[in-house]
Amino acid sequence: MDASERLAEIQRLLADLPGPYGNEYLWTLIRPTERGEPFVEVHGFLAACGVLDRADEDVDWMGDEQQPPQDPAALAEILHEVDAATAVETLVGLSTVTLAYDVKRRDYTPATATVVMSGLSSLLGTEARWWSNTNSTRDQWMSVTRYTFDALVVGVGGGVTVAVLAVDED
Repeated sequence: MDASERLAEIQRLLADLPGPYGNEYLWTLIRPTERGEPFVEVHGFLAACGVLDRADEDVDWMGDEQQPPQDPAALAEILHEVDAATAVETLVGLSTVTLAYDVKRRDYTPATATVVMSGLSSLLGTEARWWSNTNSTRDQWMSVTRYTFDALVVGVGGGVTVAVLAVDED
């Protein structure tokens, strides 16, 4: 399967990924991989989603400054490399349960998500590289957006870059 066929198959596979649910939003980037690291493209994706805007004077409720990454290099520092199994587990979690209150999404079951995300991993291939800002249980994360809760998973393989971003507020 060449990169364009792989891209089309991934687009078909992720077409039913859920969108808004309560206060939660889920966005997906699926593109041919450009040369170099994927963080330039992924940072552009975050900007296009409108999740990076935060005034410098904003402070979270605990008094900590919480600034989204202002450039691809800052994003690269936040994301950590994970293996494919962790990426799939994280993707299943963020597509089936809301981030703020762990409410199960009625429109996308864990069984469906497991099939879809495992298929995504297979299509990207065994040589794919994965990054995330969170762990698979989503109890630890470094924020990449202006939202209270966010989870980002990036996969690059077989000539395709995929990023899935979930954000939520409590």
